[in-house]
Amino acid sequence: MRRQGLVVGHPAARRYLFSAVADLAAYSYPDATGEDLDLAFDTMGWFFLFDDLFDVPEGCEADEAVDVCRQLIALVGDGTRPHPDSEPPLVTAFADIWHRTRAGMSEEWRQRAAHNWVDYLVGNLTEEIDRRTWVPQDFATRMRIGHRTLGLVPSLDLAERLGHFEIPPLVWHSSHLDSMRRAAVDAVKLINEIMSLENDDARGDPNLVHCLMRQRDCSRQEAIPMAVALVQSAVARLHEQARMIPLFSSRLGLTGAQSEKLHRYATAMLTWIRGSYDWSRSNGRYSPHTANALSPDESGQLHPTNLAPVSRQAVS
Repeated sequence: MRRQGLVVGHPAARRYLFSAVADLAAYSYPDATGEDLDLAFDTMGWFFLFDDLFDVPEGCEADEAVDVCRQLIALVGDGTRPHPDSEPPLVTAFADIWHRTRAGMSEEWRQRAAHNWVDYLVGNLTEEIDRRTWVPQDFATRMRIGHRTLGLVPSLDLAERLGHFEIPPLVWHSSHLDSMRRAAVDAVKLINEIMSLENDDARGDPNLVHCLMRQRDCSRQEAIPMAVALVQSAVARLHEQARMIPLFSSRLGLTGAQSEKLHRYATAMLTWIRGSYDWSRSNGRYSPHTANALSPDESGQLHPTNLAPVSRQAVS
């Protein structure tokens, strides 16, 4: 992070370490070692700093983030880098991560991963323009956008890269694997929304808990258990779909080695769900005592602060 100019100075380093980004990488990719683990650390660190770029004061517009996003879309889409010597550190760092991520992977995988990265980036632009309209979103709309902006699908692509395996190209596009990914994204997104509720309240940002409160006409205390129940339902769906992998593989005539890759992919999803939950409970980013450590820096960039904590025990 320092070498790429993403973390400059003591306050920025303190914020980065306080968020325990390396812990999330270790939770999410527990079998990665050596250069693969370095790539996991770097990618998760990039995700956090890119996401923080959109955290501007209420009433302001994240113009810098939008510009970076557009440059990244061009980079991933066709490799365009008009001014590499003067591009923002987030773009230069991503170019390095993207180069290392593609190494050793097939052209089919590279095209699919590029598509998923572009979808993530475009989703962030959608979220930013929606934030500027200040129109309250319903639960389904926010969840649909969250499927793109969470970044879990590119992170699952990374699980293949770090595990040195690939899902057969046609199989990856099946409804069965798509349903598994949707269940995983639902679970991780909802966990993130529950854990970050106070942060979003402090910044005036939308949250799925707020959507439930509006749609169900209920209190905050009533909406949180509803969100927890949705997490549990998503995990149950994923477990059920994972149990169907042998039948799915048999009907497609997959080899034992190909079927094993599907099991590894399912394990990566479940590992991510558990990892995001454990990390959310243990890191300082979502604790009730982050106001001082995550205060605005010298540039005026806002970072998450917390109000009264949500009971984490409710999710366990």
